[in-house]
Amino acid sequence: MPIQSSPFPHSKPRREKIAILGGGMASLSAAFALTDTAALRERYEITVYQDGWLLGGKGASVRNRDAHGRIEEHGLHVWLGYYENAFTLLRRCYEELGRPPGAAIRTLRDAFIKHGAIVVGEQTPRGWEHWSVNFPETDEWPGDGRPLPSPAESLRGATLQVLRYAMDWWTQWRGGLPAVDDVAGQLRGLLKHVLTLQASLLVGRAARALADNVRSLLDRLRSLARRDLETDANLRRLWIVLEYSAVSLIGILRDDVFGSADDFEALDELDFSDWLRKHGASEMTVSSGLVRAFYHLAFCDGAGAGAGLALLGMIRMFTSYRGAIFYKMRAGMGETVIAPLYEVLRRRGVRFEFFHRVGSLELSDDQRRVERVVIGRQATPKTGEYHPLIDVGGLPCWPEQPLYDQLVEGEALARHGAKLASFWSDWPHVEQRTLHLGEDFHHVVLGISLGALPFVASELIAASPRWQRMVEHVKTVRTVSMQLWVTTPIEQLASNASAPVTTAYQVPLETWADMSHLLPSEGWKARDGVRGILYACGQLGDGDDPVSVRDPRADDRAALEGFARGFLEEHLPHIWPGGADSRGRLRWDGLFDPEGRTGPERLHAQYLRVNAEPSDRYVLSLPGSQKHRIAPDEAGFEGLVLAGDWTRTGYDLGCIEAATMSGLMAARALGAPVSIVGEVPRRRAEPRVELPRYVDRPGEMALRAPYMMEEVSMTALVLRARQGALSALLDRYLNNPARGHVRYVPAAPFVVLAAAFAGRAFSGDPEHRRLGYMPETDVAFWVPAWAMRPGKGRLIPERLVWFLPHVFVSTGAAAAAGREIYGFPKSVVDVEARRSGHALDYLSVVGEVLARNTPETCGTRARILEVTRSNAAPGPLRSVAEVLGEAMRPLDPSGAWASSMARRVTADEVTIAFLKQFRDVQHTDRACYQAIIEAKASVRTLRGYGPLPGTFQVRWGDHASHPFSADLGLEPGGQEALAATWVDFDFVMESGREIFRADGDAPSVSERGRALSNVG
Repeated sequence: MPIQSSPFPHSKPRREKIAILGGGMASLSAAFALTDTAALRERYEITVYQDGWLLGGKGASVRNRDAHGRIEEHGLHVWLGYYENAFTLLRRCYEELGRPPGAAIRTLRDAFIKHGAIVVGEQTPRGWEHWSVNFPETDEWPGDGRPLPSPAESLRGATLQVLRYAMDWWTQWRGGLPAVDDVAGQLRGLLKHVLTLQASLLVGRAARALADNVRSLLDRLRSLARRDLETDANLRRLWIVLEYSAVSLIGILRDDVFGSADDFEALDELDFSDWLRKHGASEMTVSSGLVRAFYHLAFCDGAGAGAGLALLGMIRMFTSYRGAIFYKMRAGMGETVIAPLYEVLRRRGVRFEFFHRVGSLELSDDQRRVERVVIGRQATPKTGEYHPLIDVGGLPCWPEQPLYDQLVEGEALARHGAKLASFWSDWPHVEQRTLHLGEDFHHVVLGISLGALPFVASELIAASPRWQRMVEHVKTVRTVSMQLWVTTPIEQLASNASAPVTTAYQVPLETWADMSHLLPSEGWKARDGVRGILYACGQLGDGDDPVSVRDPRADDRAALEGFARGFLEEHLPHIWPGGADSRGRLRWDGLFDPEGRTGPERLHAQYLRVNAEPSDRYVLSLPGSQKHRIAPDEAGFEGLVLAGDWTRTGYDLGCIEAATMSGLMAARALGAPVSIVGEVPRRRAEPRVELPRYVDRPGEMALRAPYMMEEVSMTALVLRARQGALSALLDRYLNNPARGHVRYVPAAPFVVLAAAFAGRAFSGDPEHRRLGYMPETDVAFWVPAWAMRPGKGRLIPERLVWFLPHVFVSTGAAAAAGREIYGFPKSVVDVEARRSGHALDYLSVVGEVLARNTPETCGTRARILEVTRSNAAPGPLRSVAEVLGEAMRPLDPSGAWASSMARRVTADEVTIAFLKQFRDVQHTDRACYQAIIEAKASVRTLRGYGPLPGTFQVRWGDHASHPFSADLGLEPGGQEALAATWVDFDFVMESGREIFRADGDAPSVSERGRALSNVG
């Protein structure tokens, strides 16, 4: 369901309007999920607002028509083999795109090539040295939606790899030394132990014992090999790999990461290197190229990275990839990813408003919702719609400049040379538009990146402490990139013929890749002289430099050219020695230049870029910063969801996978049924301040939980109900308020009317127990429901709960405690009951009612419901389980759900779900507190139970204040019970827990409930 319906229900159009601000990967992913079915397309009208003429955000790329149609990227984009969500979305996009046979790129497999070679740089006293690793490749491909291995499964596999690696290392290193049998025996013993150990048992005491054994083994090996590690470079590298892997394993086991909910986030307060040191890593390993490689790939060298995110990323990178560790695109990111998404979305009816720069989001007077979006229109399409793509070699691509002939202002723009996509553009807006809530949009997806938020979302930041903390603690950094076109084949230049991806080299251009496979896509002819392509990227700064209001691009470009010239002359020949002259300096004539310039001037024919634009800056994952990110569905303002790799997804790294996950989460918050592979449970947000102590008042009777109920005699009657009505009931009172965080569906087409008579009801809290007890009578309708969890592409039942929409009690004390503590919708009534032993013969509930809802209707007291029992022709007695099976058989032919439900019904505890809320005193149509609560009722003593003979007739008045027929799907006026059961027992109503809390500033969610949405 949507996170919030329109505040203008009487003027709500047939389709809800969604304004998506920004056209990056997260925004496009959200649009893709929100239009994925005909029903969704019928429900939503989506418009994407994008400044300039191209989509893609940090993933945008263009074709330079003045330079042979070459690809010009924001940076070096290489996908990792575990990006299941991004690959799955793109595979489905290509399938729907349906390009004809012979097209340049028809399918996902046409779009990527596998790559397994990586080189890691390391600076030693002897100078730069490099490690070369070729990761094995398989016939697999990512993108089929299969779940990733769980972290615990990955841990077990990694443990085995570490121990086997240690065994191989020990065998190779020992060489001619005398055998040390205890080491070999210890290795074999650990291997045997782990092979028989279930992944789920790698927690608690078992995890710590395994960590101690690995620590002992590692210390033993280090003491034996210490001298050789200082003299043998190859042995030292092997040792670093072993120590790094073993220490990571030890730390994960000792920190009990898998003990609760795969809680990597708990480690993020420490920097990754400090965490390694904490668990015994040597400085040789911490400062090695192996560890530095992560910092460089994540652009966080100098700034640091949270240990949990680093570990999760590296575990997935090395143990969860499918087919290959890396995938290179066969063309630019723009035409491989962004253009296909644009084409499919446009076919689905998504409207793209190019040349629309978002100026600001403005809040309502009470600062609860986004009420206006101010946008500057930069140009006017002549035909009303701008068509952005051009054909290059049979591929739809994005041009390096707007297609001026489509624009009214095209000639003026061309003369001006306006950089429309730049934050510092001085081109005046043609028009200022203001989008209004209820007219132009009902929901906003904010897909503009973090660096620009202080400019476009200043009102939101000022109104919300959470937003203030986010922009203060979550940092960004400038990045740089360089693309070189060379006149010699790369295999003749490189020191490594396998064309590796090289990282952890000299900053600021520390990551390199041979991209010569793009030559066919760019269409170079033999006569042009281009034989190879090199890409490089890196960071410029360490994340603490603020975004300037002054255009820094000229200074940045000059600085980058200086860096590039020095790098190419001093450092590139080391990794590409074939490009050096006899003095070891770069041969500048090896760079392609159609103008024939000489020396460093040939650098002007290459493509250099500084990503200093606010929305182009890379979002860092600094230690301690993850908790300050805001999740896509926790924006804190009604009707607003967030999308971007800067949001809190649980996988908070700046990458295409995180952006895709964020977009899918945004779509889920708006009602799209979304499945997210490898979703990481997010911690429940802790209260910002300590809860104030409750002030007890005499006679108030809202005593502390738990509540003890003794000498309870209960009669339960099963009534057939309409499934559709029960679904609407759960939507209205649980699912809609939960804003998509949790999902409850009817477990069966029936309800239970239960009448419970307790001899003693009192507080189980020691202080409140002394206050005394009261008898209590409760009469309530119970609706069985499944709390759902995400499965393989669908929602599946996780636990049975009961929802009580109508509850009647005999005392004010019962009503006060039930309403204020849990959220029971209790009202005080008069109850008349007659019983014969365990059997209920007659029940009458009389209370205040409104017969109709009109201004003239006066409330009065009347009978709300009545139960009568007849012993004539009782028929065969049936158990509750039998009734469940019969009621659910049309929906559950196998009987699996009914069997599972019957076990839960007859268990010694039940879970009850509540909507707990308090009306705000000023904004009386609002709740100052609203939450979904679950609490357990546990049996203490069971004295007996069984079916009741006879026929039970239940009647009700169907008053407007008690619409049992409409709410519960019951027959008008009354109906006969399907079965009846008696129970004699004592039970305790335990303290509850918040499953979801709606809060204007800091909504919280359960540890597990994150991936739920509509199922129909």
